[in-house]
Parts: sequence; structure tokens; C-alpha cells
Amino acid sequence: MRSKDCVYVLITMLIVLIWCFSIEWTKLQEADKRSSEVNDSVTNCDNPGLFKSHFDCCPLKHCPFNHFPIHMYSGVADVVAAKICFNNTVIMGGIRNNAGPGLNIVTVNGETGEVLRNNNFDMEYKDPEELLAYLKTLKPGNIVLVASYMDPTPKLTDEIRDIFTALGSTMVKSLKPRDSWVFAGTYGMKKASPFEKLIQNDMRTNVYGDWPEMGEVIGCFPRTETE
Repeated sequence: MRSKDCVYVLITMLIVLIWCFSIEWTKLQEADKRSSEVNDSVTNCDNPGLFKSHFDCCPLKHCPFNHFPIHMYSGVADVVAAKICFNNTVIMGGIRNNAGPGLNIVTVNGETGEVLRNNNFDMEYKDPEELLAYLKTLKPGNIVLVASYMDPTPKLTDEIRDIFTALGSTMVKSLKPRDSWVFAGTYGMKKASPFEKLIQNDMRTNVYGDWPEMGEVIGCFPRTETE
């Protein structure tokens, strides 16, 4: 075969390869676009009027208009801090990097959804009176979101536990060192809150050696109705 013919064959093969690649690339782009559209439809937590969308705040959860989407999880061992997401906005943890050891607490206006305060209370090194004073400022209708990290118990007094119980917790009095605990309740709640998870520290079942797995709560928290 003459060199001219070889060049012609090589050019033809190159054109065919480029054409095939362009077809496959187009197919991959279309598949990726379809996948993104499906993921958006599944994970979108947007609701008309009341809510804003935020990635990874309330996965797979669509809430009625008069409810707030929540997603909370306790810290993972002593490595990953706790996270509290309310109304499709990360309030503590995650990229905000403002969650710490002990108890991470967010207080919300239960009628409007306005975040009033968010604080970290180190239950090992700080005075428990700080947390007690914080809890005593709660007002009727306030929503309280709590996520533990590392150890929430060293200075968790009976009085503090009683206040959380009054907010709807049924597990805080069973909370022990290094347990994972997440809880959402309302000031004035007269029944047990369904938004609570306790993972006990037990060396026989711990996922991370000296630490249990994270506790997680995902749901739709009812808006407080004014009388």
C-alpha cells in the first residue's frame, strides 16, 4: 500500500473515531442531565410560600405547608460534629463549622420559623448554669432542636433533664456518657415528641469502638398555632 493510501486510511479511521466519541459523549451528557433532573425531583424540599430549598437538609422529605422540614444528626465519634438543619437551612454544623462538643441547640419561633438563637454548650468544661439560664428564657411556642456531640452528660443536671422532659423528651433522663442524642420539642408540649433518637454507648454494639453510631432525625415538625 502506498504511503498516500495509508494516510487516507488513517484519516478516515480518525474521523470515524471522533464521530463515535462525539455520539457517546452526547449520550453521557443526556444521561447525566436526566439523572440530575431525577435527583432534583427527589431531594427538592421546596414548598410554596413558607420554605426555601437547601441541598441535603431534608432528603426525601416533602412537608405540608404548615410544617417545617428538619434534619438533625448527632456527632460521629469524636471526628464529625453534629448538624442541625431547619426549614431547609443548615443552622449548626456542616459548612458552618459552628457545632461543638456537648449539646448544640437551636431555638426557633414556632409560628414564623424564624431562628432566634443557636448555641453550643460544652457540658464538660462550661458551667451548666449557662445552659440552665438559656432554657429558662424559652417562651411558649418556641421550637427547640438539640444534637449531641462527643459527651453531653458530664454536667447535665437533673433540673436540666427535667426541662427537656417538659419540652417533650422521653429519653433525656436515660442519657449516659458518650450516648448519641437528637431531639426536637416545643415549649408547652404536653405529650411526648416523636422527634427524638437515642443511641446508647455500649462497647458490645458500638460502631466506632468507644463511640456509638450517630443518631438521626428527619421529619416534618408542626408549626405552632397561635390562639
